[in-house]
Parts: sequence; C-alpha cells; structure tokens
Amino acid sequence: MKKIYRAMAGFFLAALLAVGLASLFTTGSGTDGASTKKPEFSMQALLDGTFISQLETYYANTFPMRDTLLKANRWLNGFYYSSAGDDNILVLGGNTGAEQGGESLARQEYEKTGQTLENEPSSAQESSGDADIPGDVTGTEETLPENQNGDTQTPPEETTDAPEDAPLPALDNPDISEAQYAGNVVIVGNRAMEIPTATDSVIESYAKTVNALASALGKDVRTISLVTPNGGEFYSPESMHQGLNSQKDMIDYCYSQMNGSILTVDAYSKLRAHTDEYIFFRTDHHWTQLGAYYAYTAFCEAEGFEAVPLDAFETGRYDRFVGSMYNFTANYPQSQTLLDNPDYLEYYLPIATTHAKYYADANLENGVPVSVVYQHLDASVSNKYQCFIGGDTPVCVIETDVEGPVCLMLKESYGNAFAPFLTSHYSKIIVVDPREFNRDGKPALDLTQFAKEQGVDDLLVINYPYMINNSYYIAWLGRLVGYSST
Repeated sequence: MKKIYRAMAGFFLAALLAVGLASLFTTGSGTDGASTKKPEFSMQALLDGTFISQLETYYANTFPMRDTLLKANRWLNGFYYSSAGDDNILVLGGNTGAEQGGESLARQEYEKTGQTLENEPSSAQESSGDADIPGDVTGTEETLPENQNGDTQTPPEETTDAPEDAPLPALDNPDISEAQYAGNVVIVGNRAMEIPTATDSVIESYAKTVNALASALGKDVRTISLVTPNGGEFYSPESMHQGLNSQKDMIDYCYSQMNGSILTVDAYSKLRAHTDEYIFFRTDHHWTQLGAYYAYTAFCEAEGFEAVPLDAFETGRYDRFVGSMYNFTANYPQSQTLLDNPDYLEYYLPIATTHAKYYADANLENGVPVSVVYQHLDASVSNKYQCFIGGDTPVCVIETDVEGPVCLMLKESYGNAFAPFLTSHYSKIIVVDPREFNRDGKPALDLTQFAKEQGVDDLLVINYPYMINNSYYIAWLGRLVGYSST
C-alpha cells in the first residue's frame, strides 16, 4: 500500500510542476470557463494586505486544469479515507473530529476521577435536562465577535408551518466560483461544508453489515436504517452534489442493497422540503436539532408512530456557537469568516420524564448521570453540540416514563441530536457508539447477547454519508456481531 501512495504522490508532484509551468505561459480563467480578473497592484493595496489576498484567490481560482485536479483530489481523498489504517483515518483536512471518536464531557470527568460526577444532577434536573456539565473543552465560543451593530450574528429564524405538499423551496446553490477550499472543507460565504465522495463497493459493505446486524439480532428485533445527508448536499455549488458526490444517490444505492426486512427511513425528502429553514449549522458539520426533528418525523412515518408536533416542545437556545468546521479550518484564512458569523443552537426538551446514565462499557456498571438535553452548559464548554446526551460516549442508557418498546441505537454524533425525540415513544433507549468497542484499547461488546439481555425490540442504525463510505467505521459496526464484509 505504501508503494501505491508513493506512486500517487510522485504523479501529483509531477502534475503540480506541469501546472506551475503552464501557469507562467497561460492566461487563467475561472472555474467552468468564467473569467476571473487579475487584481490591480497599488501600494495601498499592498500595504493593507488586500492585494496579496486577492492575488492568492485569483491564482487559486484560475490555475490550469483546476476542476480536473480538484476532482482527482476528491477521488484520492475518498480512496485514502477508506484505505488508511486506524491511526490515519481522516474526515476533514487532517482532522478526525467527532466522527472518529468524539468527545464527551461526562467521559472527561469520569476518566479524571474514575467514579461518578461529584455534582450529580438531581432527578428533577435530569427529567428536564437542567443539569450543568463540568468540562474542560477549549474553543472560541467565549471570544466570538459581534457584528457592526454590536449584535450577535445569527441565522434567520426558521419557519415550520409550511404544508408537506407545498412546492419544494429552491436550493440556494452558489456558483462554483464562490467556493473556497480549506483542506478538504468547502467554504461558500459564511458556510463550511463536507463534500463526501461515493465508493460503491464501500457502500455495499455498509449495507451488508447492516444486513448482518439484523440477521444476528433475529426476527424478533425490527432493524431500522436511517442515513441522513449533510448540509453539503443542499448548500454547496450544484456540481459538488452531483455524480459521485450526490448524497441522494449514495443513500438510494445503500438502501437498495439492504434486505427487504430492514425498514429504511427517507430522511432525505423531509430535509429537502425544509432547506429554507435552519436545519444545518454553517460552522459545524452536524445538523441542527430542527434538522434532526424532520428526520424524526420521517422515522415516525416509517415506524408507525405519531410524531410529536414541533410546537409541543419546550425550547431553549445557546447563542454564538462556532463548531467543528471552524476548528477543522482554523489554520486557513477563510476560517475568519466562520468566526465572524457564529451559529446558534436551539434545543427541544423531551416531553417524557427521563433518567439517563453514561457507561464506559457494556457491563453497565458505575454509571455517570447525564441529561438528555443540557439547558445550562458550563461556560468553559465551547462545543454546545455536546448538550445532546452529553456528547459521544460508549453507552448511554435513557429510561423514560413511557410505556413502550426498547430501542437500541447505533450511531455516530449525528444520532446525539436525534435521540431526545425517541423519548416520546420508547420506555428505554440504549445509545451505543460503535467507534468505542472491539478495537485496540477499547472494551468488548457482543451486540447479540447485549440486545437479548436488554430486551431490545427495535435496532436503529443512524449514520451520515461520510460513515457509509468509511470502511473502518463499517468494520467497527460488523465487529459488534462478529461479521466482516471483507
């Protein structure tokens, strides 16, 4: 494999040299043939830095074979992501981020003390999500700038009263020339996005693995698959969500490879119908909880539940939130735009009374109380997305006062904002992060036996496109039931 990487590196070095030489003798043109004007030199522009910045943008947008090389880069990134070893898995620009292990505030405290939190939330706090989480997470949330008027910059408020059969909102797809690249992150205006690339063989492996999960748990457990798109599908330039980058095609193909017994959830259509609302963050790679809610309504339709109306939930809000996409691009000048335009995070509190605990392994011993939704995060916690079930943990068990079935959810961090909505329908939700088990240094988990012990009725597997195209994540899923797709 190293020989392959060396060969590809040699090829690209030669290609870059050729491109550099060509740029000396050719007049650049913008992406897709659109002309890009070379900046005019002036001493004032040089002194204030605008000339250098504009010159960098000009050459970035006009170098010969730009589109071809960028497409090749995205293809190679997809190859690398699915072929590298455990220690080298990349999601964005050399950062693994939450999708390769994530962080949990509860876990941080647990690992410090080896026991439960010193200030455990009371039952009243737990049922309402009103507990504070101690944490030591660094970030930029406390120093975010305000706009010129002195007000916090936030996206427009969402509207949710449009009928489901209304015409689809027009996608606000910017021109490709507006896109800036920071590593493997695409930034358009004040929005940063991941652009996944499909690898059919890997997607097939994911589907086969979900089939294996369903088979291992048996006919008495209903298996549900929910694959959700990310924001890049709706808000990136049109060419970035077509062909191998079409997340709809990825999801459709994935579902076509699953057994007929598996219930597949069309979250895509629900999200597409609400793209004019605030359903994905701009500075973070996750959906907002409003986006998760629309996916939840699709889940309810597939499962036969009656979804709780959005206006039935008590809500709260964290302002001036800058998330993972800013952190992934912090070494690039384009990240300043994200910092200058922070998100806000709105949460929806469970209606049911809930009691939840985090566990370090499947033995479910020495549980650490957590809230399903935290209303008052400590000021030191800059990653406000961790308000949902305390972030990524090996196992989180949520018990409710609902007389209903038991749900086992396998997820990465997209599932965190989704889990609170399940509390209206299940007596118990067991949230398991496959990244935390059956690997070097990780505890073991036999999912088949675990599901029997917990009396599981429904198995929900929820992921987004990067994960269904990640062979190592797929392997971790399979190991839970002793299955390998290779």
